[in-house]
Amino acid sequence: MKQLIIVGAGGFGREMLDWARQAEDHGRDWVVAGFLDDNPRALEGHAADVPVLGPVAAHEPAPDEVFACALGNVAAKRRCVAAIRGRGGVFVRVIHRTAVVSPAASLGEGVILCPGSVVTAGAKLGNFVSVNLHSTVAHDAVVGDWSQLHCHVDITGGVTLGEGVLAGSHASVLPGVRVGAGAVIGAGAVVMRDVPAGATVYGAPARVLGAQEVNRG
Repeated sequence: MKQLIIVGAGGFGREMLDWARQAEDHGRDWVVAGFLDDNPRALEGHAADVPVLGPVAAHEPAPDEVFACALGNVAAKRRCVAAIRGRGGVFVRVIHRTAVVSPAASLGEGVILCPGSVVTAGAKLGNFVSVNLHSTVAHDAVVGDWSQLHCHVDITGGVTLGEGVLAGSHASVLPGVRVGAGAVIGAGAVVMRDVPAGATVYGAPARVLGAQEVNRG
C-alpha cells in the first residue's frame, strides 16, 4: 500500500485530506500519510489527524510514497511539483467517488476532481488540473495544464482553456470560446467571446479589466 502525501497544508490541502479519503483509490492503492508544507505550524488550530512531515525542499521521496498537490498558486504549484518530481516523486490523480467521468474523457497526471465534479465525453484535462466542487467540463472541452476551476464553474462544450487558467466560482464559459494561457476569469463571469492570454475578465457578459504577464513559474 502506497503512502499519499499532500503537498500544501492550507485550506485546500485540508479539504484534500477529506476528499482523498473519500476517493475510490483510498485503501486500495494508497492511504493518506500526511502533508508537506514550508510552514511547520500550518495545521495549528485545525483538526487534522495526520502531521506536517516537513518542507517540500527537504523531502526525499521514498519508493512507497505518492503525491498530490493541493496548492492554489500556479507558480508555487509548479515549483513544488518540479522539486518533488526531480527527486523521483510520482504524482497520482485524486478522484472523489462522487465525481462523474466519461470513459471517453482524458485526464492528465496529478488531476484532482473534487466532490460532484463532472467531466464528459471527449473532454481533455491536462496535467495538474484541479476541478473543484460541482464544476463541469463538458464534451470536447480542453483544459490546459495547471489550470484551476473553482466551485460551480461551467466549462461548456468545445471550450479551450490555455495553460494556467484560473476560473472563479460560478464562472461560465460559453461553447467554443477560447481562453488564453494565464488568464483569470472572475467569479460569476459569463465569458461569451475569446479571452486573450494573461487577461483578467469579470462580469456578465465578461469584459477585460486588465492584463497580467503570463506566469510560467
